[in-house]
Amino acid sequence: MIHIACNIDSNYVCHCAVTLVSLFENNREETFSVHILERGLSAAEQQTLTDLAARYGNRVFFYEPMPEMLAGFTIRKFSKRISMATYYRCILSELLPRDIDRLLYLDCDIVVLGDIRPFWNTPLDGIGVAAVEDIGSTDAPRYEVLKYPMEEGYFNAGVLLINLEYWRKHDVARACIEYFHQYPERIVYNDQDLLNSILYKHKVFVDLRWNVQDAFYRIPKPQDAEAWRAKYGACLKHPVILHYTNRKPWDYDSQHPLRNEYFRYLDLTPWKGQRALNNALNRIKRFFRLLPFYIHLRKPKYIRMTDL
Repeated sequence: MIHIACNIDSNYVCHCAVTLVSLFENNREETFSVHILERGLSAAEQQTLTDLAARYGNRVFFYEPMPEMLAGFTIRKFSKRISMATYYRCILSELLPRDIDRLLYLDCDIVVLGDIRPFWNTPLDGIGVAAVEDIGSTDAPRYEVLKYPMEEGYFNAGVLLINLEYWRKHDVARACIEYFHQYPERIVYNDQDLLNSILYKHKVFVDLRWNVQDAFYRIPKPQDAEAWRAKYGACLKHPVILHYTNRKPWDYDSQHPLRNEYFRYLDLTPWKGQRALNNALNRIKRFFRLLPFYIHLRKPKYIRMTDL
C-alpha cells in the first residue's frame, strides 16, 4: 500500500483529479490510499474523486482540519492562486491515522509519468523528509532570511516523501506552528519556507526526476549551458514527476514544453475536453501575449524538447 496526500480546495478538484489519474495510470501494479486534506469541498466534489479512484481499485479519504489549527497563519507569496490549505501539509502528522508511518505528498499541479515505487522505497531512517532541491536553492538572500546555512540547501515542498513516524516523534507539526508565530517575517514562500526552516538538518535530497520543476526547462545562459545540460538533461527527457511550478498548463498563456501531458490525463477525468483555449477571447489574449515571441522581439523562455 502506498499512501498519497494532497491539499486542495474547490478550485483544485479538477487538477487533483488529473494528478491522481496520471499516478494511477502509470502505476497500475500498485494499490493507493489517497488522503485529501481539503477546505470546503462539497459532497459532490468528494464523490467525484472517490469514484475516480475506485475505477482503479484505490480509495480516497478526506480530512478537513479545524481552522483554529492554523490560527494566525497568512499567505505571503502567490496569494492570488494559493489558499490557506497550502499549510495543511505542515500538520499532516496530526491529521492522518497513526498507523501510517510513510507518506508521499503531491501538489496538484503535477502529473506523474512513471513508476514511483523506487522513490517510495527511499530509506528514511533518522530523517524527516526526502525531497528534490528547489530551483531557487542557490538564492543566497533566501538563507539570510531563513537564518540557516546555505550549504544545507533548500527543497521544493511540492513533492515530499515524509517519514510520519519521525514527524510524530519530533512533533514537527507543533514546531511549524510555533516557528510561524515566532518568526512570521521569515516566511515568504509560505509552507515551503516553514518546512525548510524546521527540517533543513533532517532531510535527504533525491534525484531531480522525482520533482521536475518548471524552471528546469528554461533556456540557460550560454555560459551555463554545459553545466545545465549535465545537471538537468536526463530528467528533462524522462521526468517521472512533472511539476508545473510557474504558469499552469490550464492557463491560456502557458508555454511549458510539456503542457500537453496535463491535458492527456485531463481527458481521462470528468473534465474531458475542457481547455482555456476553447474560449475565443482566451485565444485572442494568448495570441497577443505571445506575439513578441512569435516575431522575435523577445527570446524564447523554454528549451525545445528536440534540442535535448
